[in-house]
Amino acid sequence: MFFKRISIWMLFILIVTPCAIADSIRISQIDSANLLLNQEVKLYISVIDPQGDAIENLEKDHFLIMESANGRKYTKSAKVNRFQVGSNYETGVNFLLLIDNSESMYWTLEGKKTENSSQRRITHAKKAINAFLKSISNPNDKVGLAVYNTNYNLLSEPIEGTAHMERLLDKVERPTGNDIYSEIYGGLTLAVDEFQKLKGRKAIIILSDGVNNPGYPHSNQINPQFGQKDVPFQKPLEELQREGISLYVVNFGPKNEKKDRNLIKIAQQSGGVTFDAHDQEELQTVYLKIMDQILKEYVISYRATMDPAEKKYVQVRYINNNQQAAATRIYFSSSLFGNPARTLNGLIFFAFVLACLLLWVISRLKFERQHTQPTIEVMDSGPGSPSTKILTLDNEQTIIGSAPDSHMTIAGIPEIESHHATIIYDEKKDQYKLVGESKLMVNNQFVTTKILESGDLINLNGITVVFDEGSEKNK
Repeated sequence: MFFKRISIWMLFILIVTPCAIADSIRISQIDSANLLLNQEVKLYISVIDPQGDAIENLEKDHFLIMESANGRKYTKSAKVNRFQVGSNYETGVNFLLLIDNSESMYWTLEGKKTENSSQRRITHAKKAINAFLKSISNPNDKVGLAVYNTNYNLLSEPIEGTAHMERLLDKVERPTGNDIYSEIYGGLTLAVDEFQKLKGRKAIIILSDGVNNPGYPHSNQINPQFGQKDVPFQKPLEELQREGISLYVVNFGPKNEKKDRNLIKIAQQSGGVTFDAHDQEELQTVYLKIMDQILKEYVISYRATMDPAEKKYVQVRYINNNQQAAATRIYFSSSLFGNPARTLNGLIFFAFVLACLLLWVISRLKFERQHTQPTIEVMDSGPGSPSTKILTLDNEQTIIGSAPDSHMTIAGIPEIESHHATIIYDEKKDQYKLVGESKLMVNNQFVTTKILESGDLINLNGITVVFDEGSEKNK
């Protein structure tokens, strides 16, 4: 009987051990921006050892790319166009740090209420994130910062440099009233929107100390930002999959504290991973490990198959000596003309030629802007009295505020500060950046800094101002 038990345990160990020591693989991000143009898809691939460290020095032959239109029958990709190592070092990474700022973040690590700020979770989180920001040395990396509770608040879109981000982090304050809850799925959905216009490697790192806890059941008020009583977790997941962005989840708090299972599922199905951190030191280590994994990713660009489908399943198989692993993700492959038909109608080619002709005619038309120089124009003065309706941005810094020395002085609104907002011109990058000491609203989103684009609507406590970069920039 004794030897029988020993034999069973030895068999169990032989079965379990290979799984425990196996390498793992993730498709961290899918970029299908060039799918319609040249049938190319770009994959960001992370290979991790059992200790959670990225595996380096792999070659193209270690990977096999497969595709499927239905998730069952896979076909080998016709051609791998490029295999890149260290690409994220060269092009930089776009990070968005999404931080839980609900009431529970102002409790101790053990989950007790406290008035000692040094013992609060948010204080530990700020210190760990500041250490992460200081570790970013690549000038091509960009970092954005946002917080969420009952509402979502973008403090800064992803920009180069981190010193300004550290100052913004210090200004994060404890929520009050109905702002104390935790709208994880709604906040995450808006965070994905911040990345739509950015190119390259994009990663959202969300810090959470609990579960999704919407404000509606407590206040009976629909959140004006999300427009739903309860945002389902499928919504941010679908947005992440559609954009090809990966989500990294950091659960922060006691080991026995409840974690949001759906958030873990979102990370897994978006190509990210979930970490647990129980104190400041562990939290700092987690942020650095995420950075290390991303920087050591492999980038494979391949020629997609032509199987008709609205979405495709792509599978990467990893083979290295006796190690084997596979990862599967989906990307949306629908084109301007829909799914390919089994028989082609001649009218399709006629319509395509006609569309190209119309596009050429439109491209020959000249549309005039209202202004040749960069300007801001007051579209709605609201309760205030601006000193001018149209202001040309011909200075390195243009100040908007209530002070008489402002370039645009606004009277009649007590909430407008003396130097409420500043528009800074960066000659090297040829772009204008809006900076505010307090929160500003641009395109219905709260920000403290934003790179301006033509058509951006800036709301200054009831006054609506539109930015126009001018026609001369496009000459």
